[in-house]
This record gives sequence, structure tokens and C-alpha cells, in this order.
Amino acid sequence: MKKRFLPIAIAALMTSGLFTQCEKKLNLSPLGTLDEQTFYQSENDFKGAVLLAYSALLNYTYEQFDGGGWFKGVLLTDDDTTYPNSSTDNVDLFNWASTDGTWRALWQTTYKGVQRSNIILEKLPQATGLTDAQRKQFDGEARFLRAYYNFFLATQFGQAPLVEKTARSLDETRSGNSAPGQLWDIVIADLKTAKEGLPEKWDDGNLGRATKGAATALLGKALLYRAQWENKPALYTEAATELQSLVGKYSLVKNFQDNFTPTTENNAESIFEIQMGLGGGNPWLPADFNFSAGGNSVGDAGTARLIYFRASCGPNNDCAPGSNAQGYGQIQITTPLQGEFEKGDPRRLATIFLDGDAYDTGENADGSKKWVYKGIYSGTGSSPAKYVRKDANIDFRSPLSVNNERVIRYADVLLMLAECKILGPTKDLGGAVSLINQVRRRADPSGAILPDVKVGSETDLFKALMHERRVELALESHRYNDLVRWHRAGKINIKQDVNFGRQAANTNWSEKNLLKPIPQSERDLNPALQQNPGY
Repeated sequence: MKKRFLPIAIAALMTSGLFTQCEKKLNLSPLGTLDEQTFYQSENDFKGAVLLAYSALLNYTYEQFDGGGWFKGVLLTDDDTTYPNSSTDNVDLFNWASTDGTWRALWQTTYKGVQRSNIILEKLPQATGLTDAQRKQFDGEARFLRAYYNFFLATQFGQAPLVEKTARSLDETRSGNSAPGQLWDIVIADLKTAKEGLPEKWDDGNLGRATKGAATALLGKALLYRAQWENKPALYTEAATELQSLVGKYSLVKNFQDNFTPTTENNAESIFEIQMGLGGGNPWLPADFNFSAGGNSVGDAGTARLIYFRASCGPNNDCAPGSNAQGYGQIQITTPLQGEFEKGDPRRLATIFLDGDAYDTGENADGSKKWVYKGIYSGTGSSPAKYVRKDANIDFRSPLSVNNERVIRYADVLLMLAECKILGPTKDLGGAVSLINQVRRRADPSGAILPDVKVGSETDLFKALMHERRVELALESHRYNDLVRWHRAGKINIKQDVNFGRQAANTNWSEKNLLKPIPQSERDLNPALQQNPGY
């Protein structure tokens, strides 16, 4: 896939540069130059356009110090991770402001993805060079991607503008906030349509493109979230139906670590991954920056997760192997997460490094280098291992990694389904226990270290579910979203029940932090935008 899929996307992006040049000469006829009127006709045209919509996903995590806003704005805000040593950061400490560049990066990347999806859906009906099957497939991919981006807007920014078509005038760019529920409506509608048009699987040359299973999983997730965000218990039942339909179609891989290693991507547990690749080699530029120029002005298609995660130096300047050159240590592990793992849980070794662990970052995998992690490499005594262990960073032209971002995997689906069975109007606590134990037994097949969860009260079982999600999915960008939706559903009180690992963060968190601020730069351009409460 990484040999075929990304080069096609690059070609599409180069084509997009032609569009820009045409737009500078709107008073001229195209005369053989590709433009919006002549391009969207053939299968190859739409394949390029669809891959361009996928490529916006790469822009979330490309840059070394913040991704495209993702690492700081989505990952750092939870109680599993914190900023290095005694350093302070307003995002980490919940002093969020509408002028923070993090929120602007996330907003702009997401709406870029929305627009690239919209143009496909607008042009498909007029295309003359497609079969009905091709039209249905491209429609499904565009709707899946638009749903992904709109789901992000709904969960991060609340009533962000709903943009369903290409703006053709200045006034059309000034959309106001969406009405309550509008973004959720279009996410659910798009996914219901998408799953009917998408294939069950792709060939090896197209791994990573959305499948029916991916659309179904995201639909189940959206319904679960909405049930809690809007207090609509009936949606638990709908979510469970979607998630249940995936049971048996995927499987938990034997080795938990295989979900985060570059050599075992797109495995039997994977439902949707963002496909990272070599790209143009410039880690300071997004994947689709100025592709028409070529050379090192082209952005990278890798992820900064490795260099962002990998241990650097502790508060006394005690430095891990490869610090600063291969890793900046921008993320450290909170004490609360360190204490969440049950004693001996094998997932701990695959998720976080603690003092005395083999510091296997890939370079020393053959045993020629005996590196050992030391707690003094981190101000908290722990650094991320997930996505770091066994990733030797094979792209030596860049500090970025080609290790795929795992977005939805089967373990997540099983735990979401268990949650629906616990909280839904029709209780099935026994079924929920069975699902949770499937996930635990993958980590410890014998059950000697991780004994089975037993059927108990709904309250106790939900606590077990929360624990399992935290240790199974740590560092995969789910945790803060989980806390927010459980708070909205009245299952927890973040202010009282959550320890973010820093007293200032615990003190500063307030209800306004359930949403991110709408970027002030966007409000300056669009007076119709209303700020989220509290900012």
C-alpha cells in the first residue's frame, strides 16, 4: 500500500496545484489545462480526488513538535500524558485560549478534509466516465471521510459550522454555527450511506482505504457518543446493532504489540488506519504543501508520533539513547496511568516504559545494543512505549516515522459494544462481561495475571469497562473523548473523579474544557461564528 497508495495521492495533489494556477486566471479559457470543469470525469480523476481527501488525515500528525495540532490538542489533554518534566504548557494545564495555534491547526486541517470530500460528492452525479459501481464506491469513500471530519468537529468544537458544499462566493464562506445536532445528523446519515457503497475489503495495493467495516465501526461509535452527549438512551441500542454486526468479522491478534509495530500494520485487528509513508522528506511541512514544486519543498507523509513520544532527557539532564536526535520527549506518562495497570499486565510493557525495562526502540532489536530505560529520563519516571517500541524509524531521510496511526481496531469495537450492553435500555451485563474478558484474555490467555471480570452491579461493571478502555487504548487518542462523554452522561464528574497528574491541571479544568475554543482567527474572518461558552 505504501508503495502504491501514497504516490497516487501525490499525483492527485500535484494536479490540485494546476487548479490553483487556473483560479488565478479566471477570465481565461482552460484550453487543455485540467480544471474543475474538465477534471472530474474518469475513474482515475475520482481516485486522485478521493486520495487527496485521505491525505488531509496526514496533516494532523506531520510536524515534529505538535503534529498538526493533534498531539497537543487531542492527546496531551488527557490524564494519561503530560508535558515534559517541570515545563508548563497552557494546553496541558487547561488554560485554553482561542488564540492558541493548536486549535487553528486542527480546525483548518479538518475543514480542508470536509471540502475535499464535498467536491467529490458534488461532481459524482455529472461524471460521464464512471460505472454505477465505481460511482457508488467513490461516494462511499467521500461520505466516510466527510463523516470522520465532521465527527471530529462535533466532538472537539461542538456546534461548528456545517459545510455541505463548495463555497462559490465570499458570503458562502461565512457560515454560522450549526444548529444543535446538525453535525451528528450528517455524520450518521453519511455513514449509513457509506457502508452500503464500500467494499468489504481492498486488495493489497489499496490497503488503508475505507471499508464497509470501517464505516460501520465509526457509525457505532458516533451513535454511542451521541447517546451520551444528548442523553438519548435509545441510541445505545442502535449503536450496539452496528457494533454487533462486526463481531466475528475481525479478530484480536495474538500479540498486543503487533497493533503498533510498522511491520505488522493492517492486521486482522485493524479496522481503519491512517497510512503513513515516506512523502517528500520535509518534516516541517504538511503532506500536501506545494506538491507542484517538488523536491524538499514537499511535505512529509510520515508521522511525528515517534519523535514526539520517544524519551529524551529528564529534569536533571539525564538523557535516553537517541535523545534530541531521534526523540524530543514531548510526551511523558502521568503517575495515575502508571498505577492503572494491574501488576504483570503484559500491555504495560507495550504501552509505557518504566525503570529497568528493555529500551527496545528498533535499533537494538537484534540484541547488539543492550539499552535499558531509566526513570530519570522522564520527570514522571515513565515515557511512552506504544508506537515507539520496535520502531527503528526506517525513513532515514526524515525524523518522522512511517508507522501507521491506528484509528479504530477490533478491541475498541468490543469494548464499545460492552459499554452499550451495560448502559443501554436493555441490559446485558453477562454479554458485556464476555466482551471485556475477550480483550483481557488476549493480553493474558491463562487468566493467571488478569483474572476474568465477574458479573456484578452495573456500577461495578462500568468501572471495570472504564479501566479496560484506559489500559487497552492508552495513547491512542481516545482517553479525553471518553472522559468528556462519560461526564456528559453523568457517569463521572471530571472535576472530582479525574487526576490529570498535575495539580494546576486539576485546579484549572472546568466545564468549558468539554469543548475546544473556536479559533479567534476564524472568527475574525467570519463574524457569524459564535464562540463556545467560557472562552
